[in-house]
Amino acid sequence: MAEPGWFMRLAILGAQGVFFNAFFVAYLISPRTCHRFVGYLEEEAVITYSRQIADLEAGKLPKWEKMDAPDIAIKYWNMPEGHRKMKDLLLYIRADEAKHLLQGNLDQKDDPNPFVSKYKDPTKPHPSKDIEHIKSTGWERNEII
Repeated sequence: MAEPGWFMRLAILGAQGVFFNAFFVAYLISPRTCHRFVGYLEEEAVITYSRQIADLEAGKLPKWEKMDAPDIAIKYWNMPEGHRKMKDLLLYIRADEAKHLLQGNLDQKDDPNPFVSKYKDPTKPHPSKDIEHIKSTGWERNEII
């Protein structure tokens, strides 16, 4: 990874400060809009990781095909031996983003929380806090409600 200089570090800190304060004020005005915004960011992340995986499988990223995931990612995701390549890492990250996507795209006022809801048929796959019924690209609204 690159080592940013002092100017870039200062610019990043400044941008984070502006965004934090703007988002804080926006959340005070409309929490629903902020939740929806975060959901859209997560949706874009899922799309981006899906494209990266597709490009990797299509041979468009030859350097990544046999590249090992960084050690910090292997430790964080507890990646098993034999599944420690960049593609595996992208699959882990995409699944994580898909979990976040579900939370951000719910209508916070009208939609039930899928992680504490009682389902008519608990044997049918549904969102949960664990990885029992994980769906790597996220759940569609009509699959939950």
